[in-house]
Amino acid sequence: MKFNGKVVLWLLIAVLLVGGIAAFAMSAEQKTVVPENATLEQAREFEEFYKDKVPGKYAMWKESAHGKNGVTCINCHGTEPLKEKDLKLANFGIVKPETCGECHQKEYEGFKETRHVRAVEFSKKNVRYHLLDGFPAMQQQGCDSCHTKVGETCTSCHQGHTTASPMPKNSPHQSTEVTGNFTNGCENCHMGPDHPQREAYESSVHYQVAQATGQPTCITCHTDPDNNHEIIAIRDNPEKGWQRIRENCLKCHTAEYVDDAWAQVQEVIAETNRIVDEARKIIKGLYEDGILKPSPGSLLDENGLPMLNAKGTSYSHVSAIENKMFELFKYAQATTIKGAKHFAPDYAHWHGLADLWTKYLEIKEEAERLRLEHKLKQATGVEEEEYPMYQYRKATGNELEQLK
Repeated sequence: MKFNGKVVLWLLIAVLLVGGIAAFAMSAEQKTVVPENATLEQAREFEEFYKDKVPGKYAMWKESAHGKNGVTCINCHGTEPLKEKDLKLANFGIVKPETCGECHQKEYEGFKETRHVRAVEFSKKNVRYHLLDGFPAMQQQGCDSCHTKVGETCTSCHQGHTTASPMPKNSPHQSTEVTGNFTNGCENCHMGPDHPQREAYESSVHYQVAQATGQPTCITCHTDPDNNHEIIAIRDNPEKGWQRIRENCLKCHTAEYVDDAWAQVQEVIAETNRIVDEARKIIKGLYEDGILKPSPGSLLDENGLPMLNAKGTSYSHVSAIENKMFELFKYAQATTIKGAKHFAPDYAHWHGLADLWTKYLEIKEEAERLRLEHKLKQATGVEEEEYPMYQYRKATGNELEQLK
């Protein structure tokens, strides 16, 4: 029997095509990874059940390095269907860092060395968090969404269902999938009036350079290049922390430039702290002279005076002058220092120092007014009418007991 050459060619192509599809299916089947004591059938059941419920997340997972390499839903979520409580916003810890660490051991060990693991402890040891016990929705949205999430999950910094790297192109840490995010996900929490690292960085020369070259990003300066999950913190050990960051600075700058810049930063920090301390003395004098009563939103020190620091003072349930003191050290002081540390002139000066002076002057003048008012009360015997402090609808009145 004779065969037409074209027929033979098409038959050969068909055989190769079918064989290729079968081989691809077999390879996909073979590289599917399931946990111990779990089956491929369970993985498929889990996937089928949720892909229509969360189609966006499913699509991201499918295109991620996990999806393409056979890491299934049950590797992270377990084989049991997710309970109702697991699907709520409040449950950030549905996939624990320990689970991620089963595959990403080095990254998990680095994460455990960061200040992030103490983020929950930091939030629960201050007045503001506990005053929000009477406003649980805001405590969830405003405190736990940063502190609990970064302290108890990996998904505060890393996307939950896509493995696209936050590194911009040309970054030495980039993967094949990049988002061009120069702040590396840090901006989820490190922004705003109390620590405007994002805003300061994005208004610095560093950011301009990063747009052209891919670095420096947050992790370029703030991590060890051999382990980008070990964040270098200056606060815990200022001398050691600075020396480690200095090593990163020297990759781009001369030692003379770096040391002079750091000396200027230290001078800004010292002068800023002195201004804040002067305001603090003014208010403590009001307490000592009986002109100002400690507010329910303040913790007392060993002398029975409000602490007037980040742990012991709130923006709520305090007097107007105490509220201004909170803004002075929590916002203006932080902005001045973060602006200087990130070499962002507008944040160091106009958003920082200028606002620092505005709040200091307001405290000074309010203290002078309170002292004059106190003398007039003593002379005339007239007492002012006090309005009751607003209380959250779910307040118990015992929010600060465990801190005291």
